[in-house]
Amino acid sequence: MPKRIMIVDDEPLIIQTLTPLLVAHGYMVLAASSGADLLAKLPAFRPDAILLDVMMPKMNGYQVAEQLGHFPATATIPIIFLSAVISPFEPQDSPAKPTHHFLGKPFETETLLKLLKRICV
Repeated sequence: MPKRIMIVDDEPLIIQTLTPLLVAHGYMVLAASSGADLLAKLPAFRPDAILLDVMMPKMNGYQVAEQLGHFPATATIPIIFLSAVISPFEPQDSPAKPTHHFLGKPFETETLLKLLKRICV
């Protein structure tokens, strides 16, 4: 059964770029355009990993991750934070868990694919 990846980004170009790439590598993909959209779609999709943009309006990626951490069914889903602004301090600002990873935008697709392969076991 293919691993399920949820992409959460308010920029349609990111979703339009990542979706066919991940599908071509055997992943099942569902996209969400906001944190609220993710939370609404999550129960029916049950992803194996979430690609989560940090800088989104209303609810940023860290706030979304914090919400996911409150529920046993979603607290252990690996999250890859995607951010155009990665600083040495940013990961400490997140609700850090061993299942959280960070990739700066732009990122190498091979790096993303290797990370997904490692965390989607």
